[in-house]
Amino acid sequence: MSKAESASSSQLRYVWAVGPISDAIRPGQMVGDRYKVITPQIWQDTTPEKPPTIPETVPEQVLPYLQSHRYRLHLPGLYDLVPQARAKTPWIVLENAPINHRSGQRYPTLTEVWDTAAPIRQLSWLWQLWQLWQPLIDLGVSASLLVTDNVRVEGWRIRLGELYVDEQRPALGTFAQTWLGLTGTQPAINQPLQQLGAAILAGDCPAEQLTVDLNYLLLKESAQVPLAVKAAGDTHPGPQQPRNEDACYPQGVAADSTMPRIGIVCDGVGGHEAGEVASQLVVRSLRLQLQGLLSEAQNQDQLAPPRVIAQQIEAAIRVVNDLVNRQNDQQGRSDRQRMGTTLVMAVVVAQRIRTEVGWGLVNELYVAHIGDSRAYWITPDYCHQLTVDDDLAGREVAAGRQLYASLAQRSEMGALTQAIGTRDAQHLHPHIQRFVVDEEGILLLCSDGLSDGGRIDEAWANYIGLITKDIITLESAVASWIELANQKNGHDNVAVVLMQCKLLLTQTYSPSEESVSDPQDTDAPDDLTDASRALLYGDDESPLPTQGPPSDFPRAKIPLPAWWLGIVAAGILLLAGLIGWWIAGRLTVPPTAPPESIE
Repeated sequence: MSKAESASSSQLRYVWAVGPISDAIRPGQMVGDRYKVITPQIWQDTTPEKPPTIPETVPEQVLPYLQSHRYRLHLPGLYDLVPQARAKTPWIVLENAPINHRSGQRYPTLTEVWDTAAPIRQLSWLWQLWQLWQPLIDLGVSASLLVTDNVRVEGWRIRLGELYVDEQRPALGTFAQTWLGLTGTQPAINQPLQQLGAAILAGDCPAEQLTVDLNYLLLKESAQVPLAVKAAGDTHPGPQQPRNEDACYPQGVAADSTMPRIGIVCDGVGGHEAGEVASQLVVRSLRLQLQGLLSEAQNQDQLAPPRVIAQQIEAAIRVVNDLVNRQNDQQGRSDRQRMGTTLVMAVVVAQRIRTEVGWGLVNELYVAHIGDSRAYWITPDYCHQLTVDDDLAGREVAAGRQLYASLAQRSEMGALTQAIGTRDAQHLHPHIQRFVVDEEGILLLCSDGLSDGGRIDEAWANYIGLITKDIITLESAVASWIELANQKNGHDNVAVVLMQCKLLLTQTYSPSEESVSDPQDTDAPDDLTDASRALLYGDDESPLPTQGPPSDFPRAKIPLPAWWLGIVAAGILLLAGLIGWWIAGRLTVPPTAPPESIE
């Protein structure tokens, strides 16, 4: 089964069946000696612990389900192909379909819940649909977004029931129909959405401008629901490991006064003592760079588009990748002796926007990851895995060669396909997603020491209420997750960071009210070796100079602040040079021990 949707054998697993007469099989019947029909097209897998049969070849009509693997947050995946006795076409069985696995019922359609949602939620749904539009066009299945019964929602999250092949390439105007035909749009956004739709239909709004306009409307509504963030984190070597190669930020509780807008988890890989060096170096370097980015973003007079912010985050990741890669080269490390680390991090970027009542803060959540460390968004109602692992199984699926449900059962298929520091940055492909938080919840970042075995999927409901109701502290919750990892998994180090997001009453913003500079400088963990400590901390440290958010603007005349991009990029490169100079010659970890598994 897919790691993204893994469940214990004691849990019910519902799947969605597609194919001839799949909607006509009577409830209670068995299909393929495995699936029990619950309702038309909703089947229950009676042996979820047993992987489906691997097909010899993958039919062409199901390739989009495989090639869209990285979009599993919104799209279903191919789970099984069940032959039919009287037909050449098999039944297509889909996992990760929009079915509530507690009730066995489909989640509501977008049209059913549209008029009950707040303006920010309505715009968030449209933004997600728009972000899926081009990828699905490239796969030839963008019609999937235009079938009313197919577009469903689980809280904030858009989910598609199945994929429909395009008969012809759709025009941009067909996308505008997705909101022009909806009834119950909130008054605060109805008029601008109607005008935007009319401009698209008239040919006056190209795709690039639609991205700008939707983003602006979304962020303007975001300013009505300010966000408060608390963060805490910790690592543990685990009961079976001699040293700890995981690292995180914050280590402990981030002070409220420092705006804890950064969370980082790294899981080191490599040869003797190298994993702990790589993970600590990446955490420390990224934190410094991201603090500068946050300060710069919050003090600009233009909204930086998501693309620009994502570019800056990616640039920071590439900088630290090359720092680690350079150390590998200087040490003569090769193959699996090359130190590296996975990464999952969250950055809450605050920008200013002018509203009718003054300046307001918009809060955008950026999640970046490389490898198999993960991010989850958890509320009392659901647990959503936001990231998809970079592993061999996923690569095979995305290439259209095999089903993930079968490959995930093979241990060698869990090997990483990329990690920070093992190769030059030109070979690195960070995954960066932008979210606008419109509800209270917990962002969980963790290494695979916790996520292995579907532990989060099984246990999240036992923890979330205690945290959101403030029955236990965030630090205690981190300790509880680590204890769970050690008890139920225990084979690996574990790192956990929790970022608690709470919504505040509408308020205006003054730049003097907050600061993103962070005087907290976590001491080195006690279990670091002297060599690792020398590399990471040296004899002294130089503080990162603080760098010094955006104004309202009319549609179709939004200048891209290229100078903002240049300032931040120059700052990142300058910082990289300083860090590289600082750590030059300090790496004393000898690459003499046999290489460990990349996992």
